[in-house]
Amino acid sequence: MRIIKLKTQSLLNLGLLCATVLILASCNKALPDATPIVYPDVNPSPTTIGAEVSSNPNYSFYKTALNKVGMLGLLSDTNNVFTVFLPPNSAFIAAGIPSEAAINGMPAANVGALVQYTIIPGQQFTSGSFNHVPNTQLPTYMTIGAIPGTPLPLKNSIFISKTGVGAWANNMPITAFDMKFRNGILHTVGVIVSPPVATLRDIMYANPELAYYKAAIARADSGTHAGTTESFDYLLGYGVTNMTVLAPNNAAFQTLIYGLAYSGYLKTRPTPYTPTDYATADAYGNGAVAAGPAFLGTNNVTTADIRGILAYHFIATNAGAGYQPNVRMFSNNFGTNPTFYKTLVNSSVAVHPGIMAKATFTGPFVSSLTFTGMGTFPPGGAPFSGPAANAVAMDKLGVNGVYFVLDKVLLPQ
Repeated sequence: MRIIKLKTQSLLNLGLLCATVLILASCNKALPDATPIVYPDVNPSPTTIGAEVSSNPNYSFYKTALNKVGMLGLLSDTNNVFTVFLPPNSAFIAAGIPSEAAINGMPAANVGALVQYTIIPGQQFTSGSFNHVPNTQLPTYMTIGAIPGTPLPLKNSIFISKTGVGAWANNMPITAFDMKFRNGILHTVGVIVSPPVATLRDIMYANPELAYYKAAIARADSGTHAGTTESFDYLLGYGVTNMTVLAPNNAAFQTLIYGLAYSGYLKTRPTPYTPTDYATADAYGNGAVAAGPAFLGTNNVTTADIRGILAYHFIATNAGAGYQPNVRMFSNNFGTNPTFYKTLVNSSVAVHPGIMAKATFTGPFVSSLTFTGMGTFPPGGAPFSGPAANAVAMDKLGVNGVYFVLDKVLLPQ
């Protein structure tokens, strides 16, 4: 390595000597006039995005929002390029913001976040570059902190997807495409795309309908996984990732708990079961439900069982280093025919078929979304023959992913 460095330095010195000779040799000649560099406009339109927003009456609400936070000039900057997912006036109204006066009455921080989340700086993306699955992830103008361990800014991303029937920004329909201006590309959305403001852990733990889910996380993370990067709690709170999480609600866990206690008692009894056996099993089941989320911390269920069930509720893909929860899927990304999706269970059982999902659309929005697990309760049924779980709440957005609330617990086997 020392010889290579010395030879390289010798070449540099020789190059400098030659350059010096050439410069001295040209001192007696007149220097030619410099030819100015002319940077072409990004698009042929003479109008900037900012000028279009200022002059188009359909964008007056957005103009008001930009002016409130001092950002209208940004979109008039011809030294930069942008992709903007702009909500016209009708999109503000659809989101419950009825007037420009209402925008002016909102906190500036809220308006700033809303506007920044619509702007992708430094790049322009036409509809031809949008994917279906995985989504096209676009970092926006909105900063939400720093990348852990570095001073680098962490940008809040918007996710764009497209099928043969439509396109979406997150889960909101894009209504017009590819309007080209001097400094970028403009697309319009049907409803305001609200930015996420917290991690999945924060928003899920604050949901009272997920008290049992929170207790299940605590049980699954107990023992050797407590406080480690292998815990589900850590995963839900890790801000630099993309996840899709299916969270059974309290009623779903109560049904599961009842069944576990009911069948658990019957396993202790000889067959054939008597009416008294069934009555006692029912009492055990009701008692387990009455115990509330605390039941998930008892010896009636094992930590391994709870971990397996929870892992089955994280959608995952194989990125070359095993299955990871690294895909953010909104309701509009699921297939309209029953389609299988891998989960974190596949990190330990690679051949597992995953979960089966089916989306039903009404116009550009998903009106129903169902998930079916491989296992049945009681056990022994044909794979994927049990009742489907309905997504009773969809597209709940965090900075590190999206979650869906289910009315049934999915069983991996």
